[in-house]
Amino acid sequence: MPLHLDYRPATLDEIIGNESVKDSLSSIFARKDRPHTFLFIGPSGTGKTTLGRIVKNMLECSDSDFIELNSANTRGIDTIRELSQNCHYSPIDGNVKVYLLDEVHQQTKDAQHAILKLLEDTPSHVYIILCTTEPEKLLKTIHTRCTTYQTKPLTEKETKALLCSVLKKEKVSDFSDKVLNEIIRVSEGCPRQALVILDQVIDILDETAAFSAVSSFSSEEAEVIDICRALFKNENWNTVKGKVKAVIQNVEPEKIRYAILGYMQAVLLNKADDRASMLIDLFSENTYSSGKAGLVNSIYLATKK
Repeated sequence: MPLHLDYRPATLDEIIGNESVKDSLSSIFARKDRPHTFLFIGPSGTGKTTLGRIVKNMLECSDSDFIELNSANTRGIDTIRELSQNCHYSPIDGNVKVYLLDEVHQQTKDAQHAILKLLEDTPSHVYIILCTTEPEKLLKTIHTRCTTYQTKPLTEKETKALLCSVLKKEKVSDFSDKVLNEIIRVSEGCPRQALVILDQVIDILDETAAFSAVSSFSSEEAEVIDICRALFKNENWNTVKGKVKAVIQNVEPEKIRYAILGYMQAVLLNKADDRASMLIDLFSENTYSSGKAGLVNSIYLATKK
C-alpha cells in the first residue's frame, strides 16, 4: 500500500501539524452539544478529508453508516436529493450516520442549494462533513451553517518530523539527509505530497539518482519561483502576466501566495528590503474568498507599486 495511505492518521493524536484545528476539535468533542455540520477548507493534500474521517471515528459512526462522496464524480442535484432522503432513515449499526462530501465546491448551484436545505434541517442522528480546496465557490450561506476549520501546510520542521517517523516505521536508518531535505523543499508543506515523493525514492540506494528523482517533482515550483523573482524585480505587468498564465490553471492560488510570502520572507531574513516587506503586506490575505481572480489582481497591483 502507498505510504500516504498506509500512514494516514486515524486519530487526532496521529496528526502532525494543524495544532489549532486539533485543539478546537478536541474541545468540541469534550462537550455534549456538538455541531452537526463541519466544513474543512485548505490547500490540496493538507488533511481535510483525513480530518473528516477522524471526525467520523470520533462520532463512533460505523462503516456501514458512513457515506463518502467525491463531488467531482457525483455532482448534481439528484445525488443530493437521494442523500437527503436517506438521511431520514435510522442508522444500520449504531446511533449516527455521517455523510462526507469531498471537493464539494464542484457541486452545481442547484445541488448546493439542496445541500443548504439539508444543513438547515439536519436530522438529530445525522452529521454532514464538507471538504473543499475552493471555498469561494460555495454559497456563502453554506459557510454560515457550518463549523469551519482551515487546514494549513506543514512547517519544514513538521514535514521533517513526519518523514522521519515514517522512515523509522519502515526501518530505514540510512536515508540521505540531502534527499530528505529536498523532499521537504519540493513538497512545500503538503504531507500527502511529501509521502508520495518519499514512496517513489525510498528504495533508490544511489543518492544522486534519488535526489534527481525528487527534483523532477519541482518543475511547477520553478515557474512559481519565476513569478516571485519577477515581482521582487518589479517587472511590468505585460511581462509578469505571461508567467502567471503559465501556472494559474494548474497551481492553486494559495500555493502561489504562500510561495510569494516565503520568497519575500527569505529576502528580508537576508537583508532589509522595503519592496519585499511591501509584497508581504500585499499578499497577507488568503485567497479563499477571491480565488484565482483575487490572486491575479494582487499580482497586478504589485507590478504597479
